[in-house]
Amino acid sequence: MRLAITRLTLSQFRSHRRAAVVCDGRPVAIHGPNGAGKTNLIEAVSLLSPGRGLRRGATTDFARKPDPVGWRIGAEMLTPTGQHDIDTRAEPGAARTTRIDGKTAPQTALGRIARVLWLTPAMDRLWIESADGRRRFLDRVTLSFFPEHAETALSYEKAMRERNRLLKDQVRDGRWYDALEHRMADSGAAITQARTAALARLAQAQDGAQTAFPAAALALIDPPDGPASLPDTA
Repeated sequence: MRLAITRLTLSQFRSHRRAAVVCDGRPVAIHGPNGAGKTNLIEAVSLLSPGRGLRRGATTDFARKPDPVGWRIGAEMLTPTGQHDIDTRAEPGAARTTRIDGKTAPQTALGRIARVLWLTPAMDRLWIESADGRRRFLDRVTLSFFPEHAETALSYEKAMRERNRLLKDQVRDGRWYDALEHRMADSGAAITQARTAALARLAQAQDGAQTAFPAAALALIDPPDGPASLPDTA
């Protein structure tokens, strides 16, 4: 199963006014002086998956300063299902949009084309700091196995936001709360099930690996306030 970016183009993205990278499917090492835009290229690749990328930036953060124009990332990607053209962009003051093979698509559709996972120096304290970072990483792993996980997490988060708004507005209609809490319960159960299944796949891969690298015992412990959803898929 081959997965490769054969062409990556950036327009007004971070420090790059325009950039084009052509690849042939082999591993790529990016080198250059500080400030050359190496991490920006890697961030652009991370935005070819659902979410806000490896820096978890806002849409407005991606635009090249101080030019008052939008930004664009284009990619030609070779996947096990064939060649795909991906375009994700945002105009000034507008939300980010995504097109796949010339057709408008939700961000979650990117997860069905390529499974993208990253480890960065900023994540070197992943296992000793707050659980939020570990849940985000686990959700990214889960997304690579189950692309529908992003949609489930967004459903949970949307219902939770609506419920919080009702509480803030002091709405007393119990039927609204019942409907939203049922949706949260259903989505929360699906999130936990997908996370558990992802951990099981990792454990199975470890058991079958021929390596001297130590194996980890993986288990899921739910936080007391329920299964936190993917906060960076929007």
